[in-house]
Amino acid sequence: MVELVEGVAGPACGLQLGDAGADVIKIEPLAGDRARGWGPPLMGDTSAVFLALNRNKRSIALDLASANGFETARRLLAAADVVIAEPARLPDAALGYEAVAALNPQIVYCAVSGFGPKGPWAGLPAGELPAQLLAEATASLGRPGEPPVRAGADLGGMYAAIYGVQGICAALLARDVIGRGQRVDVSLFGSLLAMRSTLWGAHSNPDEWWGFHLDSYVKPPDHGYQCNDLPIYFTLARMDADREGLLRDLDMEWVREDPLFDQFITDNGGGGDRYSHVVHHLWERAFAKFTAAEVMAIIERNGGITFPMNDYPRFVEQAQVQHLGVIRTVDHPGIGPVRMVAPPWTFSGTPAEIRRPAPRLGEHTDEVLRELR
Repeated sequence: MVELVEGVAGPACGLQLGDAGADVIKIEPLAGDRARGWGPPLMGDTSAVFLALNRNKRSIALDLASANGFETARRLLAAADVVIAEPARLPDAALGYEAVAALNPQIVYCAVSGFGPKGPWAGLPAGELPAQLLAEATASLGRPGEPPVRAGADLGGMYAAIYGVQGICAALLARDVIGRGQRVDVSLFGSLLAMRSTLWGAHSNPDEWWGFHLDSYVKPPDHGYQCNDLPIYFTLARMDADREGLLRDLDMEWVREDPLFDQFITDNGGGGDRYSHVVHHLWERAFAKFTAAEVMAIIERNGGITFPMNDYPRFVEQAQVQHLGVIRTVDHPGIGPVRMVAPPWTFSGTPAEIRRPAPRLGEHTDEVLRELR
């Protein structure tokens, strides 16, 4: 498989396929994937972003503007099952789908773009913030009547990567049926629209902003329930939750005299109920007397469900995280131990694994060229 992309979306797509066992050859310009310099933080002279997105790949550095570099890329594509490319950034149309398919009819060509192959925005380079804005994804983190808020994560890029993997796998299966490869287009914009599709019907002129997929849009941000040391999340949505026992164990008899008691006694907690944001302060008043561990034990004893609210240091120490092996440490030549998030799935027969760290620029050029001879 050949990866002819930079940044987030395409490399994240190649990352998942590499984790699943694909031999991913990453063609980089002589200056390297632009994500190598996205820092700080930098580890050595390489960004944490690049290290996270490019494990299980081999790097070959080519000048695609030169006859030799261009011909080498074409030879790699002629032998590949899959290529991930960003058409808007290709230096030559001869690396586009039509030309590559003529060279290799069996190839599955995944074209990653910001806004798709057609229409007035077609051909514009992929960009996370424009894609979020134009797909209205920023509205999900804002509130009605207030300015939009950009999601901190690269949602469009990562969604496009996930859909790209699905499209590639489907096209490889279809190849056995139709006898040839095909082009698979995936865009940041289209991926964001697909992920938001379940919200649109609910958000279109609702009678009131209450109900599944509605109230979370207009309620204030949920930061959990603060105890005297750490915040927690909890819910009493289970039918066997003992509210009276909970009030007793939390020493909350005073709440019966509060003007909000009628709303409070029906609240299931967790930020998901109609009045949860209104009575939030009443729960926190009671929780302030206890540690998070004590509150969680009381809630669970009375039939509720609780989880700690994690920051990064607490998250990596959670027993469940360690049990699943979510965080792995990989030795990187020239950098040393690098911690990264493990592949998201496990296989009983062909385990997903981190076989190699992110490559140094051009690290495998000689090796790959020998294989082409």
